This record gives sequence, structure tokens and C-alpha cells, in this order.
Amino acid sequence: MRHEEYERRRRALEAQFREDLELLRAGYQAKLRALEMLWLVPPGEALPPAVAVSETLRLSATLDSSETLPETTPPQSETVTPPEPPKEIRRGQVREEIEAAFAELPEEFDRRDVIRVLGYEPPRATLFRALQQLVVDKWISVVWYSTGRSSTRYAKLPEPAEETV
Repeated sequence: MRHEEYERRRRALEAQFREDLELLRAGYQAKLRALEMLWLVPPGEALPPAVAVSETLRLSATLDSSETLPETTPPQSETVTPPEPPKEIRRGQVREEIEAAFAELPEEFDRRDVIRVLGYEPPRATLFRALQQLVVDKWISVVWYSTGRSSTRYAKLPEPAEETV
């Protein structure tokens, strides 16, 4: 390989690297804008149309045509406070909250119903463990286990009748 060919290939690799970085930066900024839009929507209102995907596709097409993106910086006047980090969940808290909201659950439910009643989505393993403990303690039973895209369905059990002696 001659020196000229080496330099040409090196310049081509550096140009490709810069384009890849710009594509990553554009994708990140589109996702960040979409997240900020979700953050700004008051609870209960309809979500805005998905702009991030089309924006990313537009930027991708622009980069594919060998154009470079201008350096974008977020406007200083539109700073948005970041959402609070998720609260820490203490041991047993999810189960206690499920028990407290147990009456709001339908007779037959899945994890999405539990998340809706709780008002937040606990970590997957924590929610599964709490539901398994409710099965062991005979609060609920498994109607059917998940297969493919269908999730595990649970059913409320009737409260056992008090035995009189």
C-alpha cells in the first residue's frame, strides 16, 4: 500500500466516524425532545404525535446523502427541569400497595391491571415476586401462565370463611 492510498483511506475512515457520531447525536437529541414532550404533557391528556422517529429518519436520510448536520445546541430559553428520579421502593412496599388497592382490581387481571391500579410500574422482578407471594398466601390464583405475547392472568380468590369452634 502506498502512502497516498493510506492517507485517502484514513481520511475516509475519519469522515465516516464523524458522520456516525453526528447520527448518534441526532438520534439522542430526537429521543431527548420526545422525552421532554412526554414530561410536559399533563396527566390525563392525549400524548403528542410521535415526532422523534420521523425526525431521526429524516436526519438519517440527510446523513446518507453525504451531507453533514449543523451542530445543534438546545435553546437556552427552553430549559426543562428533568423529572425526579424514581423513588426507592422499600422491601414489601409493592405488596402492601397491591393489598391496599386490591378491591380496585378486576376479578381476573394481569400485571398491566396491577400497574394501572398502583399508578406506577415497579421493577419487573419486584412485581412478579409480590404476585407470587399473593398466590402462596391464597389471595389470588393463576388462571393461566404467560405464553408468547399473552401475559399471566390472575384471579382473586374468595376470602376463606372463618371457622367457628
